[in-house]
Amino acid sequence: MEIKQDKAWQQAISCLQPPRAAQLAALDRQGEVEELRLRAGQPPAAKTAEGEQPLDLRPVTAQELRETLSRAARYSVHSYAESLKNGFVTLGGGHRLGVCGTVAEENGQVVGVRGLASLNLRIARQFTGLAAQIVPWIGDGAPQSVLLLSPPGLGKTTLLREWVRLVSDKGYTVAVADERSEIAALADGVPQFDVGRCTDVMEGCDKKQAALMLLKTMSPALLAFDEITAPADVEAVSLCAHCGTAVVASAHAADVDDLRRRPLYRAMLELGVFGRAVVITRKGQERCYRMERLEEGTCSS
Repeated sequence: MEIKQDKAWQQAISCLQPPRAAQLAALDRQGEVEELRLRAGQPPAAKTAEGEQPLDLRPVTAQELRETLSRAARYSVHSYAESLKNGFVTLGGGHRLGVCGTVAEENGQVVGVRGLASLNLRIARQFTGLAAQIVPWIGDGAPQSVLLLSPPGLGKTTLLREWVRLVSDKGYTVAVADERSEIAALADGVPQFDVGRCTDVMEGCDKKQAALMLLKTMSPALLAFDEITAPADVEAVSLCAHCGTAVVASAHAADVDDLRRRPLYRAMLELGVFGRAVVITRKGQERCYRMERLEEGTCSS
């Protein structure tokens, strides 16, 4: 089931206080807003492909930030303590509310954010128009491993979701380790995004633990991860390699050279799992996609 752009916007802003949500209800009729920024003492700002622009609305208050976070956490912030350690709350439909302010620490570990300074509401959408671009890369045979690269905010999750959907609808069993509930966005067990007819989703736990469970119980031909950011995530990729399961995963990097400069990703590449990478860039308002072969350093559009 595809979330239409208008529905996605209405769903995302439902975490706002009703007066603010009413002000913003008609803002995104064209589905162009990627993020809504709320900063204490400033008007809300909308981020599109053209950049961030302030809105002609009353400034955001500290109380509004606190109430928005409480609404996003369904008035049970302690239930979201684990994700708040990482600075965000995932909303229904895969939208994400980033949190910024004064970090609270215990024994040198981040335990949350207090004294809120700003919130960033990232809007999750599904774009099936990517299919024509990526179907030739997926090919006709069994799933092959691929890494999806871009800086933050260029649509790695959107691309990963489409890759999963297309492979799954070819009849291959796909498993999704949806750590932040953004890829499939389960609601009562039903994905709110179309991730294909042969897809099984494990959400709400770390990638390594999810991989262990999915590999043992669901026998996937392809396992999908979003945002490889920690050594444990690389271990999850390694588990798949040892089981002969292909992997589609995303990583923050501007291109393959940038990827290779980072120690974590160098260790991942040394596993030999990924022979190809899709690099996402932006030209003006358009996103561009190119395939690069990691072992050869060559690329094709």
